Amino acid sequence: MAMGREEVSPQDFKTTKNDWIQHAKKNNIRLPQGSFTDFEWKDYCPAVFRNILELEKIEYADYMLSICGDETLREVSSPGRIGNVIFLSNDNRFVIKTLRKSQVKVLRDMLPKYYRHLKKYRSSLLTTLYGLHVVRPVGGTKVYFVGMSNVLQSDLHLHRRYDLKGSSRGRNFNKVIVHEEIIYKDIDLDFYFYLNPSLRNKILSQLKYDCEFLEAEGIMDYSLFLGVHIDASSCQGSLDRRNSVSGTRTTRHESPEFTVAGILKHNGRLGAKLPANAVRTPRNEMGIVSSPSRVRVPECYNVLLYFGVIDIFQNYNVIKRLEHAYKSIQYDSKTISAVNPKVYSSRFQDFLSKVFLAREST
Repeated sequence: MAMGREEVSPQDFKTTKNDWIQHAKKNNIRLPQGSFTDFEWKDYCPAVFRNILELEKIEYADYMLSICGDETLREVSSPGRIGNVIFLSNDNRFVIKTLRKSQVKVLRDMLPKYYRHLKKYRSSLLTTLYGLHVVRPVGGTKVYFVGMSNVLQSDLHLHRRYDLKGSSRGRNFNKVIVHEEIIYKDIDLDFYFYLNPSLRNKILSQLKYDCEFLEAEGIMDYSLFLGVHIDASSCQGSLDRRNSVSGTRTTRHESPEFTVAGILKHNGRLGAKLPANAVRTPRNEMGIVSSPSRVRVPECYNVLLYFGVIDIFQNYNVIKRLEHAYKSIQYDSKTISAVNPKVYSSRFQDFLSKVFLAREST
């Protein structure tokens, strides 16, 4: 792909582009008059998002073909949908999420600094935004949506998916199902993940930079979306505690391609196909995970992790401030999700530093 596009200008963050998209209605072979469905289409900041696509080495035409399919546009713009709705493109490469108008404003306000952040930190764990659009079928209602990276895209089966915020109030599974997959939450997480120390340091450092950006933009309520592929043949429950907990055995994870440079070279981003040793630990009746060192014979697996920071469109607005005030009366304010961006960032990083641990060196 050519990488010679000129740098975006301040005006590029303000421009929009209008167009029409036409699809043939189903079951029409000869395509008589009236057999097409027209969609009014608007792109926000098209030059900015094209540059982001180029940074990710994604062809603009491929992106548009993925998100502009007839069925996708019909689903996105179908009437009666309330709140944010998430779709996957047909090729599973992109996530499409409908937005409220207030969230569109948040995204556009932070876009200049988000763009600079992505260019500065090529290993950013923030979900990559590829386009902000409005679609309206003729005679229908406008729908705002964003196209972004699918942080859990994998050719492997993901045995578990977690949405982790670092808060505990109401953060259990409660039958949350997206695209026929159960999404577990903080209280459901019964794993610790042991990583190569250099990988762990890189991940936590990058999370720090990403969270500093979100905090500065007044963003909170984001999550680490985590997918876990478990190598079922790697159960190490019969190992002695030192080896099973610290992962000091020599495994396939020591090979060069699992270094920081190797991960970025082979997988394209830091949060994809990341090797780790997972230790499953029981919870007590309060939902608290036992420390690995206190477990007599923990279940241990070799796993591959996929993750990224998602849901970065919520600012600490009046509604969230009222939610914080109301819930703080009922519960410990440290356990609720609605807290100011500084507290949210600190708690989020602290939580993940206890989920991702360093393996001992051999």
